[in-house]
Amino acid sequence: MPKILHCADLHLDSPFRCGSAEKSEVRRRELRGTFSSLILYIRTEKVELALLSGDLFDSRCATREGAAFLARELASAPDCRFVIAPGNHDPFTEDSLYARTAFSDNVFIFREPRLSCFSFPELNADVYGWAFTSPSMAMPPLTGRPPLVPGRLNLLCAHADLTDPLSPYCPMTERDVAASGFDYCAFGHIHARSEIKKAGETYYSYSGCLEGRDFGETGHKGAYLLNADKADGRLTLRASFKKLSARRYEVCRVDVSGAPDGEAIRAAVRSALVKNAYGSDTLLRLTLCGSVPASLRPDVASLTAQFAGHLFYLEIRDETLPLYDTAMLEADPTVRGAFFKELRPILENGTPEERLRAAHALRLGLAALSGEDAGLI
Repeated sequence: MPKILHCADLHLDSPFRCGSAEKSEVRRRELRGTFSSLILYIRTEKVELALLSGDLFDSRCATREGAAFLARELASAPDCRFVIAPGNHDPFTEDSLYARTAFSDNVFIFREPRLSCFSFPELNADVYGWAFTSPSMAMPPLTGRPPLVPGRLNLLCAHADLTDPLSPYCPMTERDVAASGFDYCAFGHIHARSEIKKAGETYYSYSGCLEGRDFGETGHKGAYLLNADKADGRLTLRASFKKLSARRYEVCRVDVSGAPDGEAIRAAVRSALVKNAYGSDTLLRLTLCGSVPASLRPDVASLTAQFAGHLFYLEIRDETLPLYDTAMLEADPTVRGAFFKELRPILENGTPEERLRAAHALRLGLAALSGEDAGLI
């Protein structure tokens, strides 16, 4: 029963969103460290086959030094066979890093946009796949595939998009997966990990990326470890997810409705950090929401300064809405009432974004008309 690892979407040396060039560089180095941890895990667990399903590099910022790092790490686990299926961000071309880098004999790279196979008789496994050779691929090259060997583990390692039938990145459907006949499809491209799913008799999944790079890639990241066996044509598959990411991006909304003052807002933020165990491993986007007194304007800068030291990175957004006496403003004969009447159609019928902007404009405008400081308090 060979141990198989499924990983994808490393995007080595690509930039990270984390507030400053210095922290982005820290995260770039940490991504390499996480990949080194993956290789150590492969050696420790005696993984015999690793399926790397594309976008190991990011063409916009890939470097020879990064490719040399990848080659050294793969060579450091000689007992594991690494199969790579280049994706839309790292297509295989004559001048690509894949073509210009000397990889060890345990590395197998698909080079053509047609279905081909690497066979590993000692593992009773055949790994099929293809390579992007440009930044797009109109259709999956699944037609005309050779007959699969029933007694072998028939695996697919591929970069493909199962989320959008009109995707320019090798669109596939569950029907394609079910009709493929493979035992397991190791997909790359979608950075959010999926559960192990089944279409027909075929198991498949996205392992997700190895490290999140922005707030669209939240949560812990890692790789799948698979124990697969095939007897009498029937597959037995056991899978576990190994968390490997050094840090995580998270998004949190904190409802501060009814907060009477800034101290209550600070307490709500503190409680959210503790409840969710956000700490030095966390890059957090925290949004304040809810309705608060019109005179209370959350001091985002002060809150950020107070809590940023507990996290690797923190950004706070204020989406609170002011509480006003609508009837009183409607009846107000002064410019205050006229100002409110001008904004009311947007407050009642605008999009969420338009209503939020109008609410902030109303709060600042009424404060200014009352002679108050329109800044943050």
